[in-house]
Amino acid sequence: MSNVADALARRLAQHGVKRIWGVPGGDCSLDILDAAARHGIHYVLTRTEGGAAMMAMADAQITGAPGVLLTTRGPGLANAANGIACASLDRVPLLVLADGHETDMGHVSHQRYDQMAMLAPLVKASSVLESGDPLAELDRMMGLAMAGPAGPVYLEMVGQRLRAPFVGAERPIPAPILPPPPDDAALAQARAVLGRAKRPIIIAGLQARDDAAAAGLRWLAGQWEAPVLATCMGKGALSDTHEWALGPFISGAAEDPMLRAADCIVLYGADPIEFMPKAWAYAGTPVVEFTTHAHGRSYLVAQAQVVGDLGQTAMMLEDAVAPGGWSLEQVAEARAAMRALARSPGQGIAPHQVVEAAMAAAPDNTRVTADAGAHILPAVALWPTRQPKDFFITRGLATMAYALPNAIGAALADPSRPVLAFSGDGGVMMGAGEIGTAVQEAANVKLVVFNDASIALIEVKQRRRQFPLNGMRYPPTDFAAVARGFGCTGIRVERLEDLEPAIARAFATPGPVVIDVAVDGQAYHALVPQLRG
Repeated sequence: MSNVADALARRLAQHGVKRIWGVPGGDCSLDILDAAARHGIHYVLTRTEGGAAMMAMADAQITGAPGVLLTTRGPGLANAANGIACASLDRVPLLVLADGHETDMGHVSHQRYDQMAMLAPLVKASSVLESGDPLAELDRMMGLAMAGPAGPVYLEMVGQRLRAPFVGAERPIPAPILPPPPDDAALAQARAVLGRAKRPIIIAGLQARDDAAAAGLRWLAGQWEAPVLATCMGKGALSDTHEWALGPFISGAAEDPMLRAADCIVLYGADPIEFMPKAWAYAGTPVVEFTTHAHGRSYLVAQAQVVGDLGQTAMMLEDAVAPGGWSLEQVAEARAAMRALARSPGQGIAPHQVVEAAMAAAPDNTRVTADAGAHILPAVALWPTRQPKDFFITRGLATMAYALPNAIGAALADPSRPVLAFSGDGGVMMGAGEIGTAVQEAANVKLVVFNDASIALIEVKQRRRQFPLNGMRYPPTDFAAVARGFGCTGIRVERLEDLEPAIARAFATPGPVVIDVAVDGQAYHALVPQLRG
């Protein structure tokens, strides 16, 4: 007779889970690891718990099954909190497994705090498997993690329950909780607002990365002949090479002229977590919102809102706008102008030159992950993303130390494709240990470090507020040497003419490679205002 741990591992495999990520403890997490191996689930030992969560996020986004994070109690779960917050605010399904204290350990204070209370603001639900039907409880948790808005759920494990005999019955995996069909009254209101529009612009967000939603977006752009801006997380929902693709929406100066010329703005699957923390600048322009679910905190007041399946909404409103208000020439000119703003020369290697060298050297099927920081501006503006889920970035939490672990997760979830991680030096220093995880797993990850020995984006803000330069600079770090210390190929680039050959060499090298590029951080002082205003 199997025990509960074995039954749970078998059920995870039935849900499509292929990997568990994390740093285990010595208690019942060992029971889960032992059972997982028997059911074909690979355990990835990471260097940090927060990094493990971000690896699991990429796993979930690519495979469609919730990612699974395993930690020990106390410091393990506390260290994972940043990654769990990232999954929460970035709307990614994640099952968090952590050891709890046994029911007969009420006298123990060591490593003890209220773990459920700590995670309460971050997770959609918590469980200790007390229902008597552990498989039904796991199914419920997995369903909640996947339901919109997707996010993390927490399962606290104790040995007495995991090691108990499993006496339940097998059952089919429950059907996923899907968005509702669009409401007729909401569709009519949206049609009325759209019918008055001559020059609508679509802003596509993270919900548009679903295949059916992306297909609906392509259809609407063509039928309406409407330009499409993509949020950072919506990048690729409409190919950047599409004739109606305009560029990134970053609530900034680059896209502002086109938005001011529009007479209607359509938010297509854009989540409030994606928008910059400043007031909406287009209050005089009608807004129509298509979303899979209502939002807990609204960023603006839309004149019409349709809640439901995005693909269905697109098909039902395909004739709501008469085409002809925009020309392809207008869109092409605006697109070129936006991309030009992403280029700001420096004294040495400029940030945009790093991105363009990678564009020239990387294979066409390369996925990209990007860390928080000033370097994301040229990356988002210039990198040609052709498919949904080909460019991963955090905009909900917008945490540093995201790109490398997320790239490892993507590389293991889909080893047929290389992954290019763009990171600033600050982000790498926060999670450099995960280079060791990439080596351990032979992950096909190429990490490009924009190395300017500073926290560049905050330094730009500091200078703009006319504060003296203080607390923004690091001593120089040779990340190529750091990489070699982990047994990883490390390449240092200090001259522009060496940049593209170095990146080409990295892609020709099996396994992980770190390309440490000395960039001129002064270029950001012109680049940030050009794009953000």
